[in-house]
Amino acid sequence: MCAMKLCAEADTFRHEEKDFSHAIAMAKELGFAYIEPEVMTGRCLLNVYGYCNITSLEDDPMRMRNEIEAAGLKVACLSSHSSLLDTVYGVDYLKKAIRYAYILGAPIVNTAEGPKPDWMTDEDAFRIMKVNLDVLLEMCANYDITLTIEPHGVYTTNAEGLLKIMSLSDSPYLAINYDTGNVAVAGNDSLATLKEVVGHVRHVHLKDIVRQQAADHETGVTAGTAVGEGEVDIRGCLDVLREAGYDGCLSIECAGTEALKRSIEFLTPLLE
Repeated sequence: MCAMKLCAEADTFRHEEKDFSHAIAMAKELGFAYIEPEVMTGRCLLNVYGYCNITSLEDDPMRMRNEIEAAGLKVACLSSHSSLLDTVYGVDYLKKAIRYAYILGAPIVNTAEGPKPDWMTDEDAFRIMKVNLDVLLEMCANYDITLTIEPHGVYTTNAEGLLKIMSLSDSPYLAINYDTGNVAVAGNDSLATLKEVVGHVRHVHLKDIVRQQAADHETGVTAGTAVGEGEVDIRGCLDVLREAGYDGCLSIECAGTEALKRSIEFLTPLLE
C-alpha cells in the first residue's frame, strides 16, 4: 500500500456556495481521512450566512477542530494564503494562521509569495521575503508547524524561484506545497518542475487542467477538471513523489463534489 494519503481540499467546494460544515460532511461521506480547511482574516457576509466555506481567523478554532474530529477526520494542512511580499499584513495574517493551525492540530500552514507590485525589483522581493520568513519561521519552530510555499505567482510557479525561496533559510520548518495545476497554468511542466524541487515537498495539491479551459485562468482559481481528466502528468508526478519517499497527503483540488468523486476513482488504484 502506498504511504501517500488522499485529502479533501476545501477549495474544491468553493462554487457550491455552502459553509465549511458541508465540506466536512462531503469529505466524510467520500471516505477521506484528511481535510484541508481555508481561512481568511476579517469577516465575510457570505461566510456568516453560510454561502462560503472559507473560515475567519477570528472564529474559534476549537469549534472547527471539534467538528472535524467528530466526523473522524484530521487536518492535514491549513490553507492560509497571504503575501510574503507584504511586511505588515502578510506577516500578521500568517502569525494568526500559525496559532490557529496549532489549535487545530494541523502540522502545516500553506501560503505563497503573493502578487508582486510592478515597482518592486526582484532583489527587493527576495530581500523582503527573507526578512518575513525569518520572523515567521522562528514562530513556526515554537509551534512545531511547517510553513509551505505553494506555486501561485511569478516566483513560485517555476523551479528556479521555488529553490531560491528555499535557500533564504536553513530552517527545517520551511518547505514546499507543490501544486501540480498551478505550475501548468503558468506555462511550465509540472513533472519536470517537481523533479527539481521534490526534496523540499512536504504537502501536495493535486490539480489537473485542460489548456483550452485554462487559457485565461489565473493560478489559484479552480480549473474545474477532475484529477486524471486533464493534461498534467499526474501518474508521472505520483511516481516522482513515491521514488522520493514522500508519505504525506495528496490534497485534491477540483471544482465540485462530482469532479472530486471522479478524482478519487482515478487516484485510488494508483495508490494501492
